[in-house]
Amino acid sequence: MATDSSDSVPMTVISGPLGAGKTTLVNRLLSEPGGRRIAVVVNDMGEINVDAELLADEAESGEEGVVDLSNGCICCRLQDDLVTEVTRLAEERTFDYLIVEASGISEPIPIARTLTVGPDGGDPPDGLHLDTTVSVVDAYGFWKAFDPEESLPEAAPDPERPLTEVLVDQIEFCDVLLLNKCDMVPADALDAVEAAVKALQPRAAIHRTTYSEVDPSDVLGTGRFNFEDAKRRQGWKQALAGAEDHADHEHDDEMSAAAAHGVESLIYRRDTPFHPVRFNDWLDDWDGAIVRAKGFAWVASRPETVLGVSQAGPSVQAGPIGEWGNDDPSTRLVFIGQEMDGDTLIAELDGCLATDKERTETLASDPFPREG
Repeated sequence: MATDSSDSVPMTVISGPLGAGKTTLVNRLLSEPGGRRIAVVVNDMGEINVDAELLADEAESGEEGVVDLSNGCICCRLQDDLVTEVTRLAEERTFDYLIVEASGISEPIPIARTLTVGPDGGDPPDGLHLDTTVSVVDAYGFWKAFDPEESLPEAAPDPERPLTEVLVDQIEFCDVLLLNKCDMVPADALDAVEAAVKALQPRAAIHRTTYSEVDPSDVLGTGRFNFEDAKRRQGWKQALAGAEDHADHEHDDEMSAAAAHGVESLIYRRDTPFHPVRFNDWLDDWDGAIVRAKGFAWVASRPETVLGVSQAGPSVQAGPIGEWGNDDPSTRLVFIGQEMDGDTLIAELDGCLATDKERTETLASDPFPREG
């Protein structure tokens, strides 16, 4: 959780896929800072940091500082560099607010962890506190990324981290979400996109924008950051907790509102393990209805192993994450989607369960772990 101190400089971290509108947002904040003196740390994976050049052109007064962290990602390889640079900026005290613009493929959770508890084996930056995490989402890109009949844009991130996976990662962990490029999406589809986004991260304040136009106070100095709350209130976790504790009325109300736009969640629980090949084949058969699937699976080929499952649109990861130990093995999966056929979904998954005969056999074929 952030430290609220008059001697500590607040930070806003801005995440979002390539082309979502992050740099446009930062340029706006530099042009209209609301009386703040702003410094900016820009992370770009390219050899030539175009973002930093644009920001430098915008900072005509010379009071704003721009730090360029290129050729690496601040959520992994450049964590130490990030701490070094923001600490140096804090010591110079030529500004009273710091913005960190992450690269398009950055995961927000490692960045937030680095800025609050420090990188592995290191210390967090002195003299600053994380105030707000912002995710900028291309509403048009989101709409098309989860359409199975659409091809991904050429500007999509590294194919090893598909666009849908990046989108969901950045949506599920944020305090403020800008649903940008809203002018490119029909009104009814935009309502459905916002409902899906709200289902993925119910706690975030959502603002519909065009060209990232937003009041600076909506993304700077909000005081909304809370690391544990952001992780705990991800939509799939709330849905699973709500299924186990029926007193979760807040999430029920949120999903009821989302259902008006065809967005719903479904919990699948079984005490019989999956046949590994049939379950793996089912994971490959994405029809566009499922936006997000997350949870834990039990497979007959690994009776002692907890299989973690994470699906974002057509991107699926599934692999061992631990042992059942003293816990009774069972599958607990959350599905969040648009116009899902729940009865068909359950029937298909039930068809993936191992029969009694199959469970007594040695299942040598095991496709896990898998990514793709």
